[in-house]
Amino acid sequence: MDPSALGVRLASGVVAPLVRKLFVQEGPGAGLVDAPVRISALVSFKGERRTLTDKDLRKLAAELVRRAVRSAGPGERPVPADEETAVADALAATLAGLGTLAMDDVQAVALGSTALAERLAAAVPQAAHGLSRDAALLHETLVGTACLHIVHFFSQRSTFVARTLVQQSRNLDALITRVDEFAERHPAPPTGDVTFERTYLSHLAHKHGRLTIYGIDLHNSPDRWPLDAAYMSLEATGPSRAEGPSTTSRPAPPSPPRTAS
Repeated sequence: MDPSALGVRLASGVVAPLVRKLFVQEGPGAGLVDAPVRISALVSFKGERRTLTDKDLRKLAAELVRRAVRSAGPGERPVPADEETAVADALAATLAGLGTLAMDDVQAVALGSTALAERLAAAVPQAAHGLSRDAALLHETLVGTACLHIVHFFSQRSTFVARTLVQQSRNLDALITRVDEFAERHPAPPTGDVTFERTYLSHLAHKHGRLTIYGIDLHNSPDRWPLDAAYMSLEATGPSRAEGPSTTSRPAPPSPPRTAS
């Protein structure tokens, strides 16, 4: 079986508990941390809060290899039995490189699992030396699978989630401030594009500035009238005492255009 396909067949319920052992667990009452946390401060196999020994790390890597080989099914062993130990040693050495990465949890999540696996492999390039092609593929697959769960583990930590929300609010406030400052430095013209407005209004007056009034038959009258001459203005008058309250207002009739004498 192609070792590179084993990552798909490894169940999350199998890998996730093993990966979580690589990192210190959050204690009760974990609060908001102002700054991102370096990965080297989160691993459980170094530092003051060390809970995982080198021997434990080696056992964890061997268990991952064993689970991967088992998931391949009978008759589809990805590597010979005598190479499993070498793959486990290489995987343990690579995972130990987590304590040397010069990045924090936010950067790791931003990188994604694929790029994180590449960084981790580059941090310990000698780990896979001497492995056969199939063993090297199995090692690469297990590193990628572990990094997938590592990124997920970081993103689910309560302090990470709370800090991310705070950082998003800060970024939004900073963005609004920058937009306001830009608007102050580059104010819009008070009347917009005056040239465009004048040209557009002239076009509208030329295209829609005349109309035909039906029912008016004057001698030598034109077929179409300009709006400023034919517009019917409305006048409202109050009822006179003689007319009483039933009088209604009516519009004044249009005045005929003046002709030159």
